[in-house]
Amino acid sequence: MVERPIIGRLQAAVTPKPTVGELSQSTIAWKVGAEGEARVAEVLAQAPGVEVLHDRRIPGSRANIDHIAVGPGGVFVIDAKKYKEGSLVEIRDKGGLLRRDLRLYVGGRDRSKLVDGVRGQVDVVRTALGPEMGRVPVVGVLCFVGATWGFPARPRTVDGVTAVWPKRLPKLVAGSRGPGLDVVRVAAYLRAVLPPAARS
Repeated sequence: MVERPIIGRLQAAVTPKPTVGELSQSTIAWKVGAEGEARVAEVLAQAPGVEVLHDRRIPGSRANIDHIAVGPGGVFVIDAKKYKEGSLVEIRDKGGLLRRDLRLYVGGRDRSKLVDGVRGQVDVVRTALGPEMGRVPVVGVLCFVGATWGFPARPRTVDGVTAVWPKRLPKLVAGSRGPGLDVVRVAAYLRAVLPPAARS
């Protein structure tokens, strides 16, 4: 049996063995987000007569839009969010006697900032469509993967943004009807002006 040289044995003795540490919060959040996006992409593939663009870059930003679905009723800007099983999606009115203040809650926590985020993405898509396609309806959607909806289960809408679950999404994007929208033409236009987000 040939022994290792002394220097090699010393190096092996003092070199720490590689260990697998805990994942960082940002890595966990990215992984969970990617799972949610994959599930939404899966159900959108089942929507008849709909063209879907995934992971589009927001111009002048490092942010992205998860999904854009172009259907007969318009353009749907979809943000996918994955939550723990059983997280209840609800709309609460936090206003007083004289005014309404509708807020989005998920799992008992105020998630109204998600609505603001989607509204910003809707503005990006409207701007991208430009005056040539300015009459095309653009709808903001939050799709919650893993959440629950109470009974009866129905989509929730707050500040013009619709919250749905994955299995309801194809019906939303394919079932809406607009004034003879040219789905293929609008989708091609958006593909040109909103390129895919770069992956590092």
